[in-house]
Amino acid sequence: MAATGFVMALPDPVRRDLLARGRARSFDKGQIIQQRGDVGQEFWYVERGSVQIGRYGIDGRLILFAMLGAGDTFGELAFMGEFPRAVDAIAGSDCILIRIGDRELQSLMESDPTITRLLLKTMALTVQESFSLIESSRNLSVPQRLAQALLQLCSDQQDGADIMATQQDLADLVGVSRVSLGKALTKLQLAGMIEPGYGFVTIKDRAALREFVAG
Repeated sequence: MAATGFVMALPDPVRRDLLARGRARSFDKGQIIQQRGDVGQEFWYVERGSVQIGRYGIDGRLILFAMLGAGDTFGELAFMGEFPRAVDAIAGSDCILIRIGDRELQSLMESDPTITRLLLKTMALTVQESFSLIESSRNLSVPQRLAQALLQLCSDQQDGADIMATQQDLADLVGVSRVSLGKALTKLQLAGMIEPGYGFVTIKDRAALREFVAG
C-alpha cells in the first residue's frame, strides 16, 4: 500500500488538472524525499525516474517495500489522514516528482463541487485494490511473486524495457532470500520472460509474465 495509484485512477481531465496545479521537484539518486515520522503535508506523483519505498533498519540498511516508477504516487494516506509518515522514500534514480499539497488539492476541489466525492471514491477504490493484491499474493509461488513485482515495476513500458533494480532490491521487495530470488530469476529467464543483468532486469515478454502470474 506504499503506492496506491491514486492519481492514475482519476479521470483524465481531473488528473491533468491536478498535476498542472502541482510543483515539479528534482531529486538526485539516493536523496531522501520523505522520512518515517514526518508530518504528511503533501503527496507525490512520479513524473520521471524511480523511487524506493521502505524503512531503514537499526543497521542502517533500507528494507524495501516497493519500487515506484513513472505514473505512480505515494504519500496520499498520510496526507489525507493527517498522520505521520509510515515509510521512508528515497530517490532510486535521478527523478522528477510533482508535489501536491493542501493548496493544490483545495483549489481543484473548489473548481468543481463534484471533485471532492470523486477523490474520496478513488482513494477508497485504490486502497481496496491494494488489499486485494495483498490477498491474492498470499497464494503465489516465489517465481510468480517475482513476476508480479516485475510487472508492477515496468508499468506500461514495452517489451525490452530495463527495470533498474539489484537482486537484493528484488529479494527485499518479494520478501525472500537472495538464494530464493536467484532461483526465481533463473526460472523466468529459462522461460524466456526476462533477462537478468548487473543491477537491472530486461523484460522480454510481459504477456507471458502476466499469464504466469495468473497461473
